[in-house]
Amino acid sequence: MGNPSKIRVAIVVSHLTIGGAEQLLLELLRHVNREQFDYQLLFLREPGILGREVLRLGFPVTTGIIRYKFDIAGVFRLVRHLKNFRADTVFLINHLNTLFFGVLAAKLSGVRICINWQNETFRKYPFHPLTMLGRRVLHLGIDYVVAAATGHGHYIANEEKIPSSKIRVIYNSVDPKRFQSKLSPIEARNHLGIPPQSPVISIVAALRPDKAHHVFLQAAQKVVYEIPEAHFLIIGDGPQMQFLVNLANEMKLANQVHFLGFQRQLGDILAAVDINCLSSYPQQETLSVAAIEAMSAGIPIVCTDVGFMKEIVIPNETGFLVPADDPGALSEKLLILLQNPVLRKHMSIEARKLVTEKLSVHKMAKGFEQLIAAAHGVMLKNESEHTNKS
Repeated sequence: MGNPSKIRVAIVVSHLTIGGAEQLLLELLRHVNREQFDYQLLFLREPGILGREVLRLGFPVTTGIIRYKFDIAGVFRLVRHLKNFRADTVFLINHLNTLFFGVLAAKLSGVRICINWQNETFRKYPFHPLTMLGRRVLHLGIDYVVAAATGHGHYIANEEKIPSSKIRVIYNSVDPKRFQSKLSPIEARNHLGIPPQSPVISIVAALRPDKAHHVFLQAAQKVVYEIPEAHFLIIGDGPQMQFLVNLANEMKLANQVHFLGFQRQLGDILAAVDINCLSSYPQQETLSVAAIEAMSAGIPIVCTDVGFMKEIVIPNETGFLVPADDPGALSEKLLILLQNPVLRKHMSIEARKLVTEKLSVHKMAKGFEQLIAAAHGVMLKNESEHTNKS
């Protein structure tokens, strides 16, 4: 049972695999205010890889609430957990099953506030029109929808027909401390077996078709033609690993491209990097957490103009935007930056500054706390102290 003096927040999540939205939740939970809020995590399925890290944070956790995909009895199990916790707020991590089970359980258990944190864009579901209709109906039971960027909020209003009055924008954010390193660029390259003076370009993304790593490799081939000593880091894992390894070999890039797999500790790797890339197609990309992570380490971004990346990748300031599926445009911008260290340094400073001022996890956590507190008509303690002093 929760502490009656605190706002009790039940976080309903499907499971946490490797992905940007899942990493966001993990970072949020590392920085939440436990003095004024009581949290409980309810996993519909088993926790997953990142979910196991959440378990170590010490929150009360229940797993395996649903036994199979359409386990209607799972709604009533979830109701029981919400009532036992005496939840004031249900906080949904946007998957279809959390929306379905979470909204129904919240209404049946009489929870006052229901919030859905969305991090998807342009996704096409099986039976898409019917699925979108179902989402719109379920959102009638949602009090607030949290969007990852300003443009994302407009997208949700237009595509999902959710009233703008329900939408709040809280930018995807990271903890900059996690991506700092004591290594110099030369030391970091030595660790990776890369010659100390070689320029290094990275991509951090799950190895899935929508991330378009083949476009990154095509651009890499063009860069190597101009700068043979360039090296490329592919950081991530996924179903396309063997395909991409084979492609790199066919393109005679085996010596320049390093497949590093999934990495939890990125700081010492990013210390070796000059430029970070995002080569994604529009499907599902919203506001890339991986790009923000690299920016927090002072790395300029060359990124396809997808999702709402234009809100953080500012041409000639923090990076460059290029059209999707255009390796020529991608390689052109990479070469401009590799051949212009002054511009690269300027972008490095601006990228780090943008994360510090706008995309810090502390700002994100405070945004959620203020939203939940305001929904209950409560003022956060530090805000109350500030008001009294004023």
